[in-house]
Amino acid sequence: MTLEPPVHLPTRRAAAHKGNFGRALLLGGSRGMSGAIALSAIASLRVGTGLVTAVIPDRCLETVAIFHPCIMTRPLSDDPQGRFALDAAVALDSILPTASAIGCGPGMTTCPGSIRIVERLLHWQLPCVLDADAINALSLLEETVWKQQVADRAQSAPLILTPHPGELALLTGVAASDREAQISTASQLCDDYGLFIVVKGAQTVVVGPSGASWQNSTGNPGMATAGSGDVLTGVITSFLSQGLVAWDAARLAVWVHGLAGDFAAQQHGQAGMTAVEICGGLPQAVKLVTS
Repeated sequence: MTLEPPVHLPTRRAAAHKGNFGRALLLGGSRGMSGAIALSAIASLRVGTGLVTAVIPDRCLETVAIFHPCIMTRPLSDDPQGRFALDAAVALDSILPTASAIGCGPGMTTCPGSIRIVERLLHWQLPCVLDADAINALSLLEETVWKQQVADRAQSAPLILTPHPGELALLTGVAASDREAQISTASQLCDDYGLFIVVKGAQTVVVGPSGASWQNSTGNPGMATAGSGDVLTGVITSFLSQGLVAWDAARLAVWVHGLAGDFAAQQHGQAGMTAVEICGGLPQAVKLVTS
């Protein structure tokens, strides 16, 4: 395992305040899956975001708020199943202007309300990470429309997708079992539309426009555990909110996430570690990448 990260974070100025380190919005959660968006929000805090807000269905508010006292919460309307309601997307217009980056998808479920939220996010000129059910929602939109929207926003508001093989299969039609073909197809999408894709796996690969490709060297099999991807979403969103360009934010987040997992495995063993322990390793990992 190499301990040389792809990029470094700058040392913090003595006169800095929390507003200098970004305002991350994490959208997701649903009844029964509040932990996913809480993990994303906690991870974002643990790698240095100045202010973190979890935007969640109304009935998830108390559950998410109790996970960590430093997470701010903003409830949106929900449906009887505890998912985002159809009209929840409209309320985003008053919340998004406060953000410097957005992460969407953990625990959200795929429903009419979540599809409408993803549709609305594509119109906002903010750096954005789509994960999990947000990727599934994207795959249900009209393909030519969402691809054009991504291309239109590429220069001013980059989009990062973080699919596991199954989600990437839904989005591209390439079988989850054919990793090389999935990476190749993801790379072509990035070339054509200016987005960035984190192709998750045993050795996660980040691809971007102009044939850019990078393979991670940190991490271990113990990270194949529920919530690990939610943690990664929070880390990428944090680095975007702190001002890193998308290519650097994605690569550094993957590297830091993997190293935090290695620290967790050293302390707890691969079989018994959880995403909570990965979160616990993030501050130590970030310390190593701060120049």
